[in-house]
Amino acid sequence: MKVIVLAGGRGTRLWPLSRERFPKQFLKLIDGKSLLECTYRRAIALADAQDVVTVTSADFLFLTKEIAESVNPKLAESIIAEPVGKNTAPAVGLAVRYISEKLQGSPDEALLVLTSDHIIEPLEKFVEYMKLGMLAAEEGYLVTFGIKPTRPETGFGYIQIGETMNGFHKAKRFVEKPDLETAQKYLSYGSYYWNSGMFGFTTATFLEEISAYQPQIYELLNGSLEDAVRNFEKMPSISMDYAIMEKSNKVVVIPMELSWSDVGSWDSYYDVMEKDQEGNVLVGDAVALNAKNSLVFSDSRLITLAGLEDTLVVETQDAVLIAKKGDSQEVRKLVEELKARGRKEITEHPEMVRPWGRYKVLDSGDRYKIKRVLLKPGKFLMPQMHRHRSEHWVVIRGTAQVKIGKETFLLHEGESTFVPKETVHVLGNPTDSEVEIIEVENGDYLEEDDIVVYDS
Repeated sequence: MKVIVLAGGRGTRLWPLSRERFPKQFLKLIDGKSLLECTYRRAIALADAQDVVTVTSADFLFLTKEIAESVNPKLAESIIAEPVGKNTAPAVGLAVRYISEKLQGSPDEALLVLTSDHIIEPLEKFVEYMKLGMLAAEEGYLVTFGIKPTRPETGFGYIQIGETMNGFHKAKRFVEKPDLETAQKYLSYGSYYWNSGMFGFTTATFLEEISAYQPQIYELLNGSLEDAVRNFEKMPSISMDYAIMEKSNKVVVIPMELSWSDVGSWDSYYDVMEKDQEGNVLVGDAVALNAKNSLVFSDSRLITLAGLEDTLVVETQDAVLIAKKGDSQEVRKLVEELKARGRKEITEHPEMVRPWGRYKVLDSGDRYKIKRVLLKPGKFLMPQMHRHRSEHWVVIRGTAQVKIGKETFLLHEGESTFVPKETVHVLGNPTDSEVEIIEVENGDYLEEDDIVVYDS
């Protein structure tokens, strides 16, 4: 079996925690673990780590690799960066081509497609359902996994199941997100399941069906992996459901009864989290007094809630969301309004990941910005200079190597140095331990595009 993890999605439905450049699959929402990390742990419960292929955006490549390496270094060996986002069908097609060419996958081997941003428990039941699905895939079916609904949900697509076939069901029809009245009917019928967005098939079945229903995608996948990547921009942007699942007569459903959430809103996050005696979900440094049925999510400081019910409070370093529980879908409208106003809090996250490590903005104001910089072992930034700002570096932990102009020297814990404006400099970590630095920037322009990079 091979597993494909789709990790290129963007979204801000969990704003202010999720941003366009830091979407929900990277958020640490479950016991200090990111949703992507949890997905990887499910994947390696089904297949060897070297048989897991991840498709992500080029913008998220370094962050995806970092999480993969933290779970199992072999997971980082098969990560594909999409040149552009083209929805799930082209992404799956690219992964299928990769498996055939790089992992020598057999045409008749079962492939499982997992989303990277869902909460699924318990692991043991999930594995049982997936193995059943892989048996159906090996029989030549396109497999989808349906979740037994627990409420009349209007935010999910549904699948109606038909006749039973060896422990799975023929898919009768796919239906779009219903209104409340229709969703209530679906719940009472018992034959409608939430569409989980997970799939199974063999390479041969996938190529046969994509050829029949999406010949343009098939033709662009029919060459080498290098050709597929080069021609990726030419592919139509279309989901797996629209591309083949809703058209093929080979689709079967594995009905699943377990705890599942696509974490599409703060309300859905509240629903799946453990609650205290008053029905509150408290995450991070949060305290609630005489409060009921509320969510308080603290990312960087103490958040207190007193005398309120059915309230959502989500805090990050640079933004706070306060909403009535049950109205968190309004967050999308709020995000659209903030985007129209050009607010950078929609796209940028206070902590940014780079190939050499990461940095977090601690404070900023007129003519200054303070960052906490973490350098990975053995990593160096490219030689660069800034036209509008100077920088002051203080080593908090570890030993850094610094080159300013023509002078190269080591900077130890507690030591500092100054980088004048318009001076070429290099910062790096020559050790096998992480280096932590406080960087103070000063100037009339402090944005990240004030970087002139030189070839080393």
